[in-house]
Amino acid sequence: MKKLIQLFGIGTLVFSSISCSNDTVQEPIFSPSGDALRDLFASNLESITQHDTFDAEDNFVFTSAKGVKVFINGSCLKKQNGDPVVGEVDFSYIEIFDRGTMLVTNKPTVGIQAGEPKLLTSGGEFLVKVTQNGEELISDCGYSIHAPTSITGGTDQDMEAFAGNIDANGNLSWENITQTVETWTGFNQAINADAYNVFLNNFDWFNFDKFVDLGQGFTTITFQTPAGFNNSNSYIFMATKTRPNSLAYANTRMPIGAEVYYILVTEQNGGFKYAVKPVTSITANSTVAFNLAELQNGTIQQVIDAINDLP
Repeated sequence: MKKLIQLFGIGTLVFSSISCSNDTVQEPIFSPSGDALRDLFASNLESITQHDTFDAEDNFVFTSAKGVKVFINGSCLKKQNGDPVVGEVDFSYIEIFDRGTMLVTNKPTVGIQAGEPKLLTSGGEFLVKVTQNGEELISDCGYSIHAPTSITGGTDQDMEAFAGNIDANGNLSWENITQTVETWTGFNQAINADAYNVFLNNFDWFNFDKFVDLGQGFTTITFQTPAGFNNSNSYIFMATKTRPNSLAYANTRMPIGAEVYYILVTEQNGGFKYAVKPVTSITANSTVAFNLAELQNGTIQQVIDAINDLP
């Protein structure tokens, strides 16, 4: 009887050992997280935000990392209730010129035209904010932005002015405001170069843009994603070949004939899990399917570089 007990004990240990071994080799099921993806977008945006301070009595000139200049008349600053501002204020500024940074911050170039989302190509996306003690300030005499055209490939006289709107899901779209602001393209003495220039009233998202139209009409692409992926926990973007300053959402009405890369992204361990489809020419009412095997992991910088390096 004693031997039987000993044998039973040995058998149990062997079984337990096998069970534990099997557990360790099982691949975890990947489950995209919408909250993690939104947090990643927000963190990436904060990481490229440039900060400064100035006195509200002064004229403030800010020169960005890329050479963009922002001019603000401090004496025109007001609190939300209309009271004048006294003392030091905080200035924050974002500039985005390339589609890789647009993707990792969820700031593509999609404009609303006749109620439909359509692709834009950009001369620069900008966010300007001025605050004091956490309160967003306003200006009653406006401010100006001057972006060298060389940053985005040279001067394009067709660029217009667009204001950005963030919806309840955190997605950005652009509205043409050319008729309501003063904007011009040409040599700017302050930066000693050709520039896109605008005089604005509101501290918010702004973009120098123009719509992309190849003259063959527009279409919407239908996408199929792996099980568990949906519009809230992953994003599909479209990058057009030869337009490095342009990026579309999945629901964008795209120009037929455009050569496009389709990109699926979600968050993974503080970086991205993503897939890029080889370039293809858009035809009417086409369907694009992604599968889990296509996805790879990448750090934030690796994804920026991968998207910017697309031809």
